[in-house]
Amino acid sequence: MQSMRFLLRNNAVNIALTIIFFSTAPKIKGLGRATNLSFRPKSLPLLLHGYWLRDLGCRSSVPLSSPSLARPQFSPFSQRQSASHRVITNTGLLYGAEPLPSESRRKSITALTVSMSSSNEQQGTFANFLASVPSAVSSHFEDGLTSKFPCLQIIMGNEAGDADSIISSLGLAFFNDMINANQVSVPIVSIPRADLSLRRDASLILDLAGIDTKQLLFIDDGFVISNLLTHGPPQAQKSITLVDHNRIRSSLAHLSSVVSEIVDHHEDENSHEHVTTDSGKRIIAFDNGHATVASTCTLVVERLLKAIDSTTKIDGGLGLALLGVILLDSVNMLAEAGKGTARDEEAINSLLVRTDWSTCANSCPSLVDSNTLKNIFPNGRRNAPDRKALFEVLSNSKFDPNFWSQMSATDCLRIDYKEFTVTGKSIVSSIGLSSVLLGMDNLLSKDNFTEALLAYISSENVGLFGVLTLEFKNGRPQRELLVAGLKSEVVDSFANFLTKHHDAAYLEVVERDGGCFFTEGEKTGSKKLPIRVFRQGNSKGSRKQVAPVLLAHASTISKL
Repeated sequence: MQSMRFLLRNNAVNIALTIIFFSTAPKIKGLGRATNLSFRPKSLPLLLHGYWLRDLGCRSSVPLSSPSLARPQFSPFSQRQSASHRVITNTGLLYGAEPLPSESRRKSITALTVSMSSSNEQQGTFANFLASVPSAVSSHFEDGLTSKFPCLQIIMGNEAGDADSIISSLGLAFFNDMINANQVSVPIVSIPRADLSLRRDASLILDLAGIDTKQLLFIDDGFVISNLLTHGPPQAQKSITLVDHNRIRSSLAHLSSVVSEIVDHHEDENSHEHVTTDSGKRIIAFDNGHATVASTCTLVVERLLKAIDSTTKIDGGLGLALLGVILLDSVNMLAEAGKGTARDEEAINSLLVRTDWSTCANSCPSLVDSNTLKNIFPNGRRNAPDRKALFEVLSNSKFDPNFWSQMSATDCLRIDYKEFTVTGKSIVSSIGLSSVLLGMDNLLSKDNFTEALLAYISSENVGLFGVLTLEFKNGRPQRELLVAGLKSEVVDSFANFLTKHHDAAYLEVVERDGGCFFTEGEKTGSKKLPIRVFRQGNSKGSRKQVAPVLLAHASTISKL
């Protein structure tokens, strides 16, 4: 082991450890920027959490608030690990080290300063990492990226931007940032910033996890649009990970070639074929017409668990966020809902046991009162939450009838909207589907609903538009389906397919009495909108199942 000297400072607030490396000092394999690690020079275990320093030749001491510091590298695992925990790398778990490459970007780094304060420890590294992202990305562009600098790995969910898309992108970015030294992980919330308030479940999850949403990057932020989602100059080298979908949205089709990874649980749309299953970069948990996990967050948990040993604890904020989404997406493993799988249950149980809940115990949620917090954490916030109570709080926020009754018809249609591209030479080039957590009758009775529907279909310019409603009656899910479009022959073709074709039989679709009608918008000229409304007997048939059925039929319609 190369020689080194350690400087240890101790006071009531911080423990600062400075390790001075000689030019041939080792670096931990697979870890670039600083992270939690256990390093063993001469069998001396050290647990470090800190910052890689740069340009230290002209300074002997740098305060942690100095702008000269590189961004802190955060571990998705609890800072309060025993000294026996192993180093986590992108190739596995190891104690070994290797010499710094002579041409490494970090060859000038000669010191590692460590600060562990009780307040930072309790806040949790998930929150700290997310808060650091905007300034870190901005500084890279200000410095001028070259080939010697890390690639920006953008991680982004689907255009509907539900809780699964949001949390899986944030969580995967947090994990990737720790294990990959050659990239900077940049999660982007895939909806406009103003729309987050409409995602009440996602907002509540982030609040409980101690995440300041003002510090997140959103898809409509000016900096994101002008720097991250355009084909920029060479210094803006980037790649994209798609989570919770496997075809980049049409408005970002110019970035298709830089999609480098897919982590999803929807039917494969066979896009971005350069991202292959064999490479391990195309993970799509969908088989034989069904998702094999209820949530993309389950896939994130599985990836995380593969990287750690049985004694390593997960950061509390990360564990809580992932747990909340999986409970929502699996309907807390309710059998009647038909959502959850054995993989989801294993992820739930692992998070409950493997998370260090104390690391987010001191966050101050603003969207729930103290009694609600006590129900979620009956044994105190330093202990695991009650999964049923957590699920019910999140589910109630998502299905709150008062919230949905006050929402405009347009907002109901756009809050959870996804567009699907039809392959082949179909006269229907695309299908838009909105999921609405409201009964169909309540939706149809909203002020100016049909006019809003006509305007929304026209603005999205899709060949077929569908609305999938879901409500719970006596604890049981009930689904209905509306299809509409500007061409009545197209709508009729899909209606006949849904009610009569054997490929759609498992959805158990029956047209409602009076479910076929036309409407005409007063403010949109003479366009008439044919609408068909159906009851769906199979309550397990969510958009994941309905979309492939509709797409399959659309691909056969070359003329009518």
